[in-house]
Amino acid sequence: MFSIKIKTLECVLFLISAMIIPLYFTDFRLDAGGLIVRLSDILALFSISIFLLLLLKNKILINYPVGFNYICIFVIYCFFNALVQVGLTKAIIATVQWMLILFTLVVVYTIAVKNPEKFRVVFIKTLLVICFVTLIYHLMHGQLTRYKLLGDAKYVFALTGVILISCAYYFDDKSYLKPLIFLYPVILLSLERKGILAFHMVAFFYIFITIKPLNKFIMLALCSLTVLLLALFYDLSFLNNFTFFEYSDLEMLYLDEEQALWISNLHRQSLLTNGWDILTTHFIFGVGPKMLPVYMGDYFINQGLALYTHNVFLDTLIEQGTIGLFLLILPYFVYVIHSAELRNRKDKMVFIALCLYSIFMLFFMSGGAPSMIIFYLPIFKGFIANRASD
Repeated sequence: MFSIKIKTLECVLFLISAMIIPLYFTDFRLDAGGLIVRLSDILALFSISIFLLLLLKNKILINYPVGFNYICIFVIYCFFNALVQVGLTKAIIATVQWMLILFTLVVVYTIAVKNPEKFRVVFIKTLLVICFVTLIYHLMHGQLTRYKLLGDAKYVFALTGVILISCAYYFDDKSYLKPLIFLYPVILLSLERKGILAFHMVAFFYIFITIKPLNKFIMLALCSLTVLLLALFYDLSFLNNFTFFEYSDLEMLYLDEEQALWISNLHRQSLLTNGWDILTTHFIFGVGPKMLPVYMGDYFINQGLALYTHNVFLDTLIEQGTIGLFLLILPYFVYVIHSAELRNRKDKMVFIALCLYSIFMLFFMSGGAPSMIIFYLPIFKGFIANRASD
């Protein structure tokens, strides 16, 4: 009887683990007294509980990518840094939130490498179902384009595309590309600019590494010739005044907050400018977790404008300092140096492709569980790029 219960628990854990990461890219959430509780958070706690029970019964072994154990150093740093800067209560909340998402990744990875074929099927089908539901929801609400009414669900289209094209390359299986026939137009119609650009970056990367050397040479030669012709015959004097930002320093200094409420680019540029100013005075240890909006409030009369900077790297630097960001990326250094997987060319290429996607997306996203999943997606590529024979 007990063995039947164990098998049931294992089946439940498998299904939840295969679905939980995609569910983080949905809008199933509740506001519990200022604390956002996601359906995926509840499922994460449930899966961790089952996982720990099976672990105590010696029915499962923990697996994680090489170097990810070093993230424990960050968790310890996060707690004591928050304790000193913002007090015990916020220190506990911040640490628990980090531990929840980080341990969830470990649980999911453990299940993924234990039964990769079935896991990948459920994982991808869940992503596709979420894409479909998100699309139908927007169409029912008259949104033929710009699918952004469901919060983090707007990221699911490009993410699914990247997963599918990565699987097609890794397993040399074109059947993974079939859903892209229907998904690709939706990616474009979503008008999620960073997702569209990130998807195409990854797609062109895979195309470039898979074409023949002669074609690579021709492509590089054409690109070089184009740049040369532009330099010789086209007036490039406008590059002298080139800037990544649309608005001037003067407009930032005397920000029209009424305008910023309606012009997204103006608001976001002001957040980046103010965020960088905060960082320069709290460079080493940051201002503490969840404290960025508080410090940002000093720069605005309308406190509704005081948000995160929409750049995960800058947000992390401001709240955790340079030490915190270094400890967050430390697993990458260890993984690149010591992982045996990267000796395989396909594993290495998938890792690089996911790094391209992750870095580009995080430059334009705010912090939170979805961004942390994308942050560590390259070293957790075993969710998708893992063979049963391995």
